[in-house]
Amino acid sequence: MPDDTQITSAVNSTSRRQFMGYAALFGGGMALVSCGVAFPELTAAEKQDIDILNYALTLEYLEAEFYAAFIGSGPYAGKLSNPRVIQYAKEIAAHEASHVEALKKTIISLRATPVAKPTFDFSPLIGNATVNDQLFLQLAAVLEPVGVRAYLGQVARLSNPQLIAAAAAIHAVEANHVSAVQELRVKLGFNTTPERQTDIAPQSVTRPNSTAAADFDPNYAPAPTALWKALTMAEVLAIVKPVIK
Repeated sequence: MPDDTQITSAVNSTSRRQFMGYAALFGGGMALVSCGVAFPELTAAEKQDIDILNYALTLEYLEAEFYAAFIGSGPYAGKLSNPRVIQYAKEIAAHEASHVEALKKTIISLRATPVAKPTFDFSPLIGNATVNDQLFLQLAAVLEPVGVRAYLGQVARLSNPQLIAAAAAIHAVEANHVSAVQELRVKLGFNTTPERQTDIAPQSVTRPNSTAAADFDPNYAPAPTALWKALTMAEVLAIVKPVIK
């Protein structure tokens, strides 16, 4: 990681936009803000970038909260029994928490304020079902592809190439989660159609445009598609709205 002297030199030799992308990735932006350096007003494109990052942060809050609910002191802790399922919950929870922190630091380095963490309630997804390994993995198989397709839907709207690279890095990890969860579901016999190819998971063949969780199909191949189909911001917010209070 470069020190403050290196970062300051970078400012002198690059454009503001290049530096802000650099700082977003390496966490150096606040060093200059704290020294009282004056920056021009944010452009419309930069404001849009920040809006997209806060949107992504909200989704990462949700995913981090979901996995944390099943481990440690979470409300569903102790409901998982298979050691591998528990390990998956812990590993992915750590990934999502890292995504949250990375996005918050990036937003702050761009002289903006990270959106506050909403209150989440996953009971609408659970209903009266028994909370166990199978239900946990089923819900994960629904949530993870939403994240993948949400990032895909916004990456082309980012104006800063450095931010595009950072978003792509998180997008790749979310895709890894999709495959890992489905591979484990296949191994445990929970995935009823492990060869199903789809670019719209978790949406189903019968109701491909529905944003209601009741219409989703969590059963698809661990490597489900050659090309994912993007979800718009409005579609994603409609999907996650029931669990945001």
